[in-house]
Amino acid sequence: MSKSKRVLEWKMDTIQTANATVTNGRIELGLRDDQIAEIHKIESHIASGLIEDSGDQLVCGYKAISIDPDVAEDPATGANNEDLEKFAFHSYQVQLQMGAAGTSTLRLNDEVTREYDPPLLVGTDVGQVVKGHASITMDFWTRVFFTRRKATASELNRILLKRR
Repeated sequence: MSKSKRVLEWKMDTIQTANATVTNGRIELGLRDDQIAEIHKIESHIASGLIEDSGDQLVCGYKAISIDPDVAEDPATGANNEDLEKFAFHSYQVQLQMGAAGTSTLRLNDEVTREYDPPLLVGTDVGQVVKGHASITMDFWTRVFFTRRKATASELNRILLKRR
């Protein structure tokens, strides 16, 4: 339960990439037109597939989470992350220096949890946009923990105007 005694819900979105193409996803909160969500916590996870022993590599994964459910800008580009609608970022970079071919494989995982107190208010679904590695399969998932409540008309307008 949240501090306000409302039921804490969670929704999740998963994206898998096999190249460095920017990919976006929507975390559907299921809000009615007169509701807002109070986001209390975000869990973010980035995992690489097997990294074969093929010489030195820099493995990167990038993610941005936004109050814009259709966010689609490259999260690896700094200028794209100046957008005030983006409220969480997660990057994953590992430099690998490997020996002779066939001596090792690696799978790397990174997890980040962010808590919001006071909660972050949103009036729509939430979006995530990711960019993986050029030649390694990567998994990106985001879990949003929130409570929902009925909003006054002025409160809902204020929240939605932030998106413009």
